[in-house]
Amino acid sequence: MKILLLSLVLVAVCDAQLPLLNDLAQLTGQWQTMYMAASNFEKLRENSPFRGYMRRIDVDVPRRRILFDFFVKQNGECQEKSITGTIGLNELIRVDYEGTNDFQVVRITPNVMLGYDINMDEGGRTTDLVLLAGRTNQVNEEDVEKFKELVRQRNIPEENILKLVGTDDCPTN
Repeated sequence: MKILLLSLVLVAVCDAQLPLLNDLAQLTGQWQTMYMAASNFEKLRENSPFRGYMRRIDVDVPRRRILFDFFVKQNGECQEKSITGTIGLNELIRVDYEGTNDFQVVRITPNVMLGYDINMDEGGRTTDLVLLAGRTNQVNEEDVEKFKELVRQRNIPEENILKLVGTDDCPTN
């Protein structure tokens, strides 16, 4: 009887997480970085590792993995990056890139993804970052306002917002 009860609880927990992972599956496809903000603006300056130009996200639901393809610029040269993250509880995505990152998607629509990242670098310094990415290079005012609202919630000064729309000249693949 205990085994049957334990099995039912396990099935209920797995079923409860499946819709969450299916939400993330909507991320699969082409993306472009629109806006970013960081509590430590040095992480977004030119030649910094987080001033990234998103290209593609692939979500592997069965393996609970997510792949991010993007470019960063170092001394004016576009460098392609590909990093894999692990999808944990509550859709928290753990990625090793320039330290440890815990990325949380806050909003997904067919055309927009809004999320935040908490980066702990090798020196133990924590930086909050907020990202607004889109399927095209156009973004509406409502999405920008939701981005700014999340920036405020993460206690990032508005002067630390970086508009990347129109600045991406890296290859489109």
